[in-house]
Amino acid sequence: MKGYLKLSLKILISFGLISYLLLTNDLTKIIEISTNLNFLFFGVALFLIIINYVFSSVRWKYLVLTKDIGILYLTKLYFIGSFFNNFLPTSIGGDAYKVVKLGDKIGSKSDAFTATFLERFIGMLALLVISMYGYLNFSSVKVFDFFMVFFLIILSFGLFLIYYPKFNFKPKLLTKVFSILDKIHGSFLRYKKEPLILGYSFLASIVVQLSAIFTQYFLFKAINVDLPVDFSLFAFPIIFLSGYAIPSVNGIGSQEVLYTSFFATIGVAAGVCIAASFLYHLARLLVSLIGGVLYLYEK
Repeated sequence: MKGYLKLSLKILISFGLISYLLLTNDLTKIIEISTNLNFLFFGVALFLIIINYVFSSVRWKYLVLTKDIGILYLTKLYFIGSFFNNFLPTSIGGDAYKVVKLGDKIGSKSDAFTATFLERFIGMLALLVISMYGYLNFSSVKVFDFFMVFFLIILSFGLFLIYYPKFNFKPKLLTKVFSILDKIHGSFLRYKKEPLILGYSFLASIVVQLSAIFTQYFLFKAINVDLPVDFSLFAFPIIFLSGYAIPSVNGIGSQEVLYTSFFATIGVAAGVCIAASFLYHLARLLVSLIGGVLYLYEK
């Protein structure tokens, strides 16, 4: 029942945000902007999404310490996971499928969860680094205390999980819970002696996040809007990270609000922002159909 309430809330928020934006903007203009596409740039965006998934699988491969798991298998799971994201209530819903399938393959759900969690976590660190770089280049005010504090908090949390000894305080009533946490934490501790793997994963994350940023950059170009590159490097990571905090169905509604809020500051009209956001949803949907085909073939 609680799960249904959460899902209902997310659907309501997505519907409410989209309705508000469409009612306060010219829908005809948004459709006109969306249909007058430069298909070359739209094709580049589709290609970059594929690159994003491939390099995400490379990053995942580094973090899956079992050597007999191939990149092709992980790439297949990544595409299928992206397909399930279309039907699950959050943008990371497909991760549940990936954890289950990988866990079955390697014989450890806790190791699969840890590798998948770390993949997301390291990607978040890469986003913060890219955003700081973009901010320092586009802004005349060199103030980035917020970024540094947030970055250090996230980094400290990751280091705690990897290097802190196992839990000693275990109330009897929560024995089962702590047993699961111990298995997951034990999986984190395996990376304590693998700094190179974490370093390679971070480098792969830079490629992953840049491909995601420039996917959206080229979608704006597809509707004849040239965003400043430095501002794009700053804004898109913040939009990604903010999207996790706003309840919605796969970013629908929340992404459009964030687009209009950020890009209005550099003079991009709200209708253009909404059109670009819709195109991003469409581009991800089209690429995710590859995952749908792979899933059907698997069955």
